Amino acid sequence: MFSKAIIATALLGAVSAHQNFHQFWINDETPGYQVGIRMPPSNSPVTDVKSDDIACNVDGSKVPSGVETVEAAEGDSIKVQWDSSGHPGPITHFLYGPVDDASQATGIGAGWFKIDEQDQVDGKWANEIMQAANMTHEFKLPTGLASGEYLLRSEMLALHGAQTVGGAQFYIGCAQLKITGTGSKGACGPTISLPGAYNAEDDDIYIPNVYNGFDASTYTAPGGPVATCGGSGNSTPATSAASNGTAIATPTASASAVLSAPAATSAAAEETPVASSAAASVPAATSAAATSVAAETPVASATASAPASSGSALPEEFTLETFIAWLKEQAA
Repeated sequence: MFSKAIIATALLGAVSAHQNFHQFWINDETPGYQVGIRMPPSNSPVTDVKSDDIACNVDGSKVPSGVETVEAAEGDSIKVQWDSSGHPGPITHFLYGPVDDASQATGIGAGWFKIDEQDQVDGKWANEIMQAANMTHEFKLPTGLASGEYLLRSEMLALHGAQTVGGAQFYIGCAQLKITGTGSKGACGPTISLPGAYNAEDDDIYIPNVYNGFDASTYTAPGGPVATCGGSGNSTPATSAASNGTAIATPTASASAVLSAPAATSAAAEETPVASSAAASVPAATSAAATSVAAETPVASATASAPASSGSALPEEFTLETFIAWLKEQAA
């Protein structure tokens, strides 16, 4: 039979293992202890995943919250600090928003998206890793967030009782942030609903063999994958087609294309040797080329060809009359 001292020690240990989220830092600067955080009435866990408490803990959905909203910017480093805990399990972070006024947001329903997750690393659960860092965990706000106010939800899930349905313990705290971003509303996803996304018998919540053959290295915390944000913060600038320095030729009907056309230019005609007797057979010659060829080819204006002769040269002005005169001169 257990002694009263042993039972009391066990109960004290169980209570001391309960925890709350008390403080956070933005780029290593803190607004203060419990400033900007919706504090629950106790450090007890939430075990009913279908209750509204799964969003921001007990009383965490009451509005106005009366809590200060703290300014931040996309890409900022966020460090959270929790009470010490020996319960094995992951830590995750979600954002809800943007909304016009975080102090009026209950966080109940759709619109949450996961931005950070740490499960087991090198055989150590997130809680053990945090113990070595004064129970702190650090991550960055994603880029591509829309400007506005958000709820930041920090969750530590204790799996020491996960071998029974309803045995997993959710420790939750919500902070209020006013984030300056470059994205557009709805750019981050996938999104989930709280309550709604968690079910008591999900494989990542109910683990019957958690103490016998469970491979923690394959474990992924509830809430879906870490979201991606498709806003301007994550966009890749469009580059031109010739950004690699290679000029891209565009087919155009330019003067240079005429060189490949069947019709020859005057320059091409002048470079092509043409027999005088075949001057008339040059296809599609331009008028200038034809003129050049005719000037270089001695042809009579009459249909008859001039006979070859070794005598005096033909007259420059070649007509029928000058041709007859030239014949007489040759006969003399």
